[in-house]
Amino acid sequence: MTDYFVAGSWRNRDAIADVVAVLDDVGASAYCFIRAKYPQGAAVLAAPGGADEVRLDDPGVQDLFEQDLEALRSARQFLLVLPAGAAAHVEAGIAYGLGKPCYAIGPVERSETLYRIFQNVFAETDELHRFLADAPNGGSR
Repeated sequence: MTDYFVAGSWRNRDAIADVVAVLDDVGASAYCFIRAKYPQGAAVLAAPGGADEVRLDDPGVQDLFEQDLEALRSARQFLLVLPAGAAAHVEAGIAYGLGKPCYAIGPVERSETLYRIFQNVFAETDELHRFLADAPNGGSR
């Protein structure tokens, strides 16, 4: 079981890497697509835009869906790195539906009523780091 499932967009990879580094720094474990080991048939999906031309019924898509969903189920908490695309927002909804504490970090481009699912929305990594450093076990539970 991991402490955090980190979701976001390939286009925002640098910000996601910064967030994962903060989690590492406080000793919290994380599953994140930028570090995930992709199933053999899903290797094309491990790059920005890799899913753009892949059919939804492709076996690699199914394999990666199952891997990500299992990682989401087994994570204790959820962290969305903004801006993010539709898939990451679907993952946020799943995490919330599973009763997991949900957080977001990054610029909120417009007010979304459903962003109320997030217990905290952090503006930047320094704010996230302070929150995790003050949390028992560095944000791990």
